[in-house]
Amino acid sequence: MKEIISSPLLLTLVVIGLIYIVGFSLVYLKKAYTRCLEMGITKEELKSVIKSSIVFSIVPSLSIVVGLFALISVLGTVWSWWRLSVIGSLSYESLISSSVASAIGFSTSAEMLENATGSQFGVVMILMSIGMLSGFFILVPFGKKLSMSVNKTKDASTWKYVLSGTFMLCLFAVYVPVLLFGDSIQAAVMLTGLVIAVVLGALASKSPKLRWLSEFIMAFSMIGGMVSSIFWTNLFQ
Repeated sequence: MKEIISSPLLLTLVVIGLIYIVGFSLVYLKKAYTRCLEMGITKEELKSVIKSSIVFSIVPSLSIVVGLFALISVLGTVWSWWRLSVIGSLSYESLISSSVASAIGFSTSAEMLENATGSQFGVVMILMSIGMLSGFFILVPFGKKLSMSVNKTKDASTWKYVLSGTFMLCLFAVYVPVLLFGDSIQAAVMLTGLVIAVVLGALASKSPKLRWLSEFIMAFSMIGGMVSSIFWTNLFQ
């Protein structure tokens, strides 16, 4: 398995994919920029929008970087880089790797990384890729129709919040029980991150001077949870 996750072929494929995505983004950035100029938006206004967008893109990326280091211990550097650079999420990748590790007889994902065969790791890669693509298979034929039907409905703005809240509750219903009842250390780390997030959210909402914390809640929660895992591991093991 280690030969696969660190192979030059996998690294080459990942680099090619990332170059394609960056190129695709730059092409549409150019198209959008040109279209904005045609609509009468000035270059100064566009520069201001681009600068603010860069700032608001970098800040949330801090949590992704933290997640990358956590995922490397499970899936290796190259595949983790690909998953979190394109369409993956830390919670989804961790859940899939843990489920597959348990199904093939390993107690933890880290143990799977050390002892799994290439075929077993291939199953992990396929499940991660296909599972994430299911969203596209639904959105491509039905996404536009669903969006238009919601906007045309009376009290659409209210329904948007209801649908969004329902979606998040469904996610919690899937992930939270796995984290809480799967492993005591895992549950303690999750609760630690939750406490940090709640405290930071309260501070950001009550003090105007600390409002900047709202942009870093996820990053700080993940870092705090990872640091606390050392304490919880020593306590429970």
